[in-house]
This record gives sequence, structure tokens and C-alpha cells, in this order.
Amino acid sequence: MTSIDEALQLYPELAVLIGLSHALWTFWYLTDTAGRPEWLVGVLNWPEYSDALWIVDRREALAVRLRVDSPGTRGGVVWQSSGSLTAAIDALRALPAPDEPGAPSRVIRSGPFWPPRGFC
Repeated sequence: MTSIDEALQLYPELAVLIGLSHALWTFWYLTDTAGRPEWLVGVLNWPEYSDALWIVDRREALAVRLRVDSPGTRGGVVWQSSGSLTAAIDALRALPAPDEPGAPSRVIRSGPFWPPRGFC
């Protein structure tokens, strides 16, 4: 697990995203088979949803909102945006909270989520 402060040292751009919900974001590294860091991943959990930010570097990032599986409801991706880290952060900041009007709720890709091949 990586602390918020460590994530902010690597990517100060994250401050605008996590500023108001500092204690709610969790960050960690995902590593390749040799143990080298491949992505920095941040997750913010909501009831029934999670927002995630997969960071390769400042040029490449992926933001998603996932609906959690629950009895009678299949989970999956309900929204995603990719591009530069700044663009992904801006897209997440503009995304309404799950319980707000206009928030995406329809699953556009079901099942477990993993970034597309070639993402990194």
C-alpha cells in the first residue's frame, strides 16, 4: 500500500482530486511479474460503486467507475475516461457522485475489470 502523501509526491496533480476526500482514497502499486511497479492505482469506494484511477505516467491514465456486484445486480464498468493524467483527473472531478442526478449507472461492460491490453 502507498500512502496518500507518497502518491502526492509522485503526482502532485492528484491534490485537486483527493483534496476534499483525502482519507477516502487508497493508493497502491501493481507490479509486473518481475516485481517492478507497473501502475499506481487509486480507489475511492462509494456505496455500490468504486471510482478507480490507473496511472502509468503523466501521459497515460485511465479513470473508471465500477458498480459492485450485489444480489440481483451484476456489476461492471458504468463509466470510463482515458488520456493524460490531468485529463483523467479532470474527468473524475466532473463525474457526479453516484447518488447525484446525471451519474452513470448503466453497466457498459460487465464482469471483473482490468485495464485493456496495451494500456501500459
